[in-house]
Amino acid sequence: MKWEEAAEKAQEMLAIPPIMAPYARLQTEKIARHKKLDRVTADVVKETAKVYRDFMGKEKTEELTAFLEGRGPAPAMEDELFFSDENALYNIELCFTKYGENSKEVRTILKDMLKSVVAVCEEEQVTELMADRAAVALHGASRFSIVMTGCPNCCVSPYMKDFGIVMQHRVDITEAECIQCGECLKMCFDHAITLTEKGPVIDRENCVMCELCARDCPTGTLVTAARGFKVVAGGSGAHHPTIAATIEEFTGKERVLAILKNAIAALRKAPPGETLRTIIKQQGAESLR
Repeated sequence: MKWEEAAEKAQEMLAIPPIMAPYARLQTEKIARHKKLDRVTADVVKETAKVYRDFMGKEKTEELTAFLEGRGPAPAMEDELFFSDENALYNIELCFTKYGENSKEVRTILKDMLKSVVAVCEEEQVTELMADRAAVALHGASRFSIVMTGCPNCCVSPYMKDFGIVMQHRVDITEAECIQCGECLKMCFDHAITLTEKGPVIDRENCVMCELCARDCPTGTLVTAARGFKVVAGGSGAHHPTIAATIEEFTGKERVLAILKNAIAALRKAPPGETLRTIIKQQGAESLR
């Protein structure tokens, strides 16, 4: 699709993380296509800007806008959220939070958790454990695989790995008066929010605790009241693809680390060839609790 020069310039100034630029361009062309236009205009790019403002939230949008206007620092990757150790037989993968996504608070919490997870793996000698358990020559698949995410969207899935730590954010309703703006409805893909005359109502059965409803609530009617973690284990994407089992739905850091130690202990006790997948299949998820 053709782009007007003004549209190209406007697209370059979109308040989005650099890693999202290709997606944003496709989003803009999608909007133009749905409008039956034969080219992208600056007005179409304005609609794209609104779409991404809703998607990323006020805090991140303002941070990126400040950079583009020369009022703030350049967006940067979170180096502390990248794990790389070629001498370790465990691997820890982080979601797009490592590229600066999610709030500063979430990024800080994940940095702390990553340091603690690495410390547990070192203390429990996971590299030596996995080496001793391998039945064939050591290679990439010999590693104990861990995934951490900053929210339940799980852009990098923890459900196909040995161990997953999914950050969750419990939203509560306060006494603050709701102004019926509808901001809370925009990002609730699971339709867990209903806006009544008295204000929002949360369907806890459908709520995945992503906090997007509360993120931009202008009145404080919805607030993030607690942050915690869902723990899953026993996933596999290898010879026997398996979705990880939920070990705990919502818990704190110390409990996450305790479950991780339980998982490592279970592997240490198991016969060679057994994995968390087979241990959970035989003994149940409660064996790691």
